[in-house]
Amino acid sequence: MNTIEKYNRLEELKKLVIKNKRLMVEDIVEYFNVSYPTARRYIQEALINNKDLKKIRNGIGLITDFGNTEIYFEEKLNIKTEEKKAIARKCASLILECESIIIDSGTTCYFFAQELYHKNLKIVSTDIRISMELTDNKDISVYTIGGEIRKGYYSIGGPIARENIKNFNVNTAIMSADSISIDRGITNTDVFEIPVKKELRKCSERLILISDSSKFNNNSFYHVMPLSFIDILITDSNIDKNIYKRLKEEKNIELIIV
Repeated sequence: MNTIEKYNRLEELKKLVIKNKRLMVEDIVEYFNVSYPTARRYIQEALINNKDLKKIRNGIGLITDFGNTEIYFEEKLNIKTEEKKAIARKCASLILECESIIIDSGTTCYFFAQELYHKNLKIVSTDIRISMELTDNKDISVYTIGGEIRKGYYSIGGPIARENIKNFNVNTAIMSADSISIDRGITNTDVFEIPVKKELRKCSERLILISDSSKFNNNSFYHVMPLSFIDILITDSNIDKNIYKRLKEEKNIELIIV
């Protein structure tokens, strides 16, 4: 393989990791039609020149866990898009007219907001992009909490936001997550959003977690809450079978697969 071909292949590998959050050795073998030793060499070469990639067991992934590196909102919109939209549609189907809802920040929550066609909803938003998405819908009253805006992510957080959100009592809270572990619960890459996330359980009658399957079996740096706080969890059909089994057997959560 000449230098140009090698560069192009490594760039393609990086794009695949960004799109899927991680690639296992067998994925690389199948995609590039190479041997296992060659796939492992690709991983080593990709790690040398890409600080946003990390070695994981039997594969390569993005640095989003146990660190401060996180992909910006606009980039996240292009990752697992179809899965996120399917999850968002299912979640929207669980909402009734005249409900009051708090919507967390994040791309899956953003897609959820796009699916709201119900009448007479009252929406509390913790994300300015979501507020802007809903503001032209004449059937929805939109409330945005005060606080600091996280640049590049559009979420509203910090101590002011935490105190502000305590003023609301809603039927349903829709929550996103950076990482989900059966043992450690829901974790987040950055501390900024955590004070608001922690209040979602307290101010809602029902808490729905919406997350694509790539978020499972991961741990980010900051703890948010245990899975026992969640009433309904919606994810896609690519969820690992062992994780699915443990969720069904060990956690008292209504699990919906789309």
